[in-house]
Amino acid sequence: MPTNEPDQINVSFVHGFHESCAERDHGPRPALWTIQGERECTHRYVFPIEPRDFDALPYAIAGEGPLTTRPVEKLPRFGLTGLVRVGDHLFAGAWNGIYKLDADSKQVLSFLTNRYTCCIHRFHADDEQIIFVLPLMDLVVIMDHAGRTIDCFTIDRSLNVVHGPPAGHTDWRFVTKPWPGSTGVFHFNSVQRIGDELYLLSRNLGAFVVVGPGADRAALRTMNYWTPTCVHDGDFVDGRFYLTSIDGKILIASPPPAFDEGTFRYDLQVRSLRLDEVEKNWCRGMAVTDEHLYTTIDGRYGTDLSFGLLQLDREGRILSERRFQWANVGEEAEIRYVTGFDIVTAAS
Repeated sequence: MPTNEPDQINVSFVHGFHESCAERDHGPRPALWTIQGERECTHRYVFPIEPRDFDALPYAIAGEGPLTTRPVEKLPRFGLTGLVRVGDHLFAGAWNGIYKLDADSKQVLSFLTNRYTCCIHRFHADDEQIIFVLPLMDLVVIMDHAGRTIDCFTIDRSLNVVHGPPAGHTDWRFVTKPWPGSTGVFHFNSVQRIGDELYLLSRNLGAFVVVGPGADRAALRTMNYWTPTCVHDGDFVDGRFYLTSIDGKILIASPPPAFDEGTFRYDLQVRSLRLDEVEKNWCRGMAVTDEHLYTTIDGRYGTDLSFGLLQLDREGRILSERRFQWANVGEEAEIRYVTGFDIVTAAS
């Protein structure tokens, strides 16, 4: 990659076993790729899957232990998903919890978990709170750093904000996802806090659902696309949304110029940038620096067991690519896919 890159780039990634390999021991698995100039390192972590695995987890648990002894019917993906840097800590999502890491050593300090920490995607974190979504229920959860739920709410089809937990006592960490695609009414893939408002990026709508503090109704921020998209996650920087679409596109969304806004009716205008003349499959994770964008590409089921990290300029033009090869960290015969998920950079 070019020389004027961040001091460090951290990339989370996930992988899935072939069914014939699914009963392997749950030892440390590759999940975080760290790049510093020409040097790179892969970090491994233990991922509890069954309720009994929590007893043997080599990390301090903050929050709630398993509320059931029933195992999941089908193993979920292994690895780390959403990444957020807060001071000296790096928070990393997983299937059934959030890992609190030392930002320098990448050592696990604690494992934050409760009945709602399932299928974590891009989330928000600050010095006091972590805000994430349980996609299976469109449930927005506000949690403290001890794993305790402060508040939770859903949004119904009429955009009413309904506070309180779902009915019943389900431990969602051990519920098998019904199919690989989107779930819930909205399937929120990303949470951002912009000012006092939460921006929830809906894969099903291809739009933001916005919730203000104390509001009893949400609002929509829609996007005008010129090509079909499947939005996943992104960042809001300098008045623009830089978003990924899992069909190999980057979307740059911003308010329309004044002359367009006066003539036509818009909310956010979107420039859709396909990442290559030959269609790239997958696109997840977005980090925005003063000069560059970083995103991951490739890794769809049935493709080469690798993924790429792209560096682009702020207009979305590709500058360079770096590849992660599973063959460098594990046996290719044991997994059916590996794909990047999220990115955090450390500025120079």
